[in-house]
Amino acid sequence: MHSHTQLDRRGRWQSVPYALAVGVLLAIAGAGCAAVTPAATSAVAAAETDTGTADGGDAAASASDAAVAADLAAAVDVAPAPPAVAAYPGECPNFNGTSVALAVGGINRNLLITMPSEPNGAGVLFLWHGLGDNAKNFNGAFGAKQLAAKLNVIVVTPDVCCNTKGAESCCSQLTGWHFTASPESDVGIFDGALSCLGQQFNVDRKRVYTMGFSAGGLWSTWLVMNRSQQLAAAAVLSGGINDYNPWTLPTAKVPVIDASGGPGDQFGGGVVDFQTSTEVFNKKLRAAGHFVVHCQHQQGHTITSEIASYAAAFLADHAWTPDGTSPLAAGLPKSAPSACKILP
Repeated sequence: MHSHTQLDRRGRWQSVPYALAVGVLLAIAGAGCAAVTPAATSAVAAAETDTGTADGGDAAASASDAAVAADLAAAVDVAPAPPAVAAYPGECPNFNGTSVALAVGGINRNLLITMPSEPNGAGVLFLWHGLGDNAKNFNGAFGAKQLAAKLNVIVVTPDVCCNTKGAESCCSQLTGWHFTASPESDVGIFDGALSCLGQQFNVDRKRVYTMGFSAGGLWSTWLVMNRSQQLAAAAVLSGGINDYNPWTLPTAKVPVIDASGGPGDQFGGGVVDFQTSTEVFNKKLRAAGHFVVHCQHQQGHTITSEIASYAAAFLADHAWTPDGTSPLAAGLPKSAPSACKILP
């Protein structure tokens, strides 16, 4: 008999039957991640329909080939792209393994790395665990191997300082991730991993995503506000803004899917009210012109498998655009949970 999979109020997985968890979370085989610009598509179509050859010194065909090549080069040159990420200020570790130690502020931070079958040119998905949880547990519970394969992304699942030997000086037992103070302690993971993965695998910078729950949801909220120019989309599961994680206007628009669990979605007896923090976050996002899908359940401080599965599919539907437009603006697919709605 399968046990129920959920998170406790401290953000720790109580019971994670791995096969069941990933089987439910990853029903996203139909999710697409196309990121070809119209100009590039037009140029490719022209190249495919051009049947002329230069055989026998055919100058006209050669000119046609040259024109097509020029069109392709122009399409690449003018295609908008995210701004360059800050260069990693050290020697990048090798990301070919399953675990990486990335130096941030002179402290080695543990990252679990899950590769798709072909990492070159893949996107990047950051997974951020909750308070009291750890990267290994969260990585398995969210089915990182299946996410990497289905979404064609390199999955990066970091550990908080408190879980890292030798990182005691940056441990925050109150919040886990440093959205309250000293965010540089953790944002260096995001910046450094993107920089190093770009050097090693030329990752698709138009497909960079963040997903987190509880403290990890608050940290994903921080990234939406402070690294908006780098993100194609974000999934914030019981996160939002509050006195501990105050609002900062993002410099770019990011499509966001978020979820909250009703009045019981709290931590510390109400010290953090995730229902309210999510509502306030959404109002701020919509006022700033962001596309937002909110999923409302009544299960308290947890993640429902249906919403988690759709959050992954939502990310897969998005590629970076300069103005943060969403292909879902006209409506969610019929497969979307009834609990998920586009916010007006």
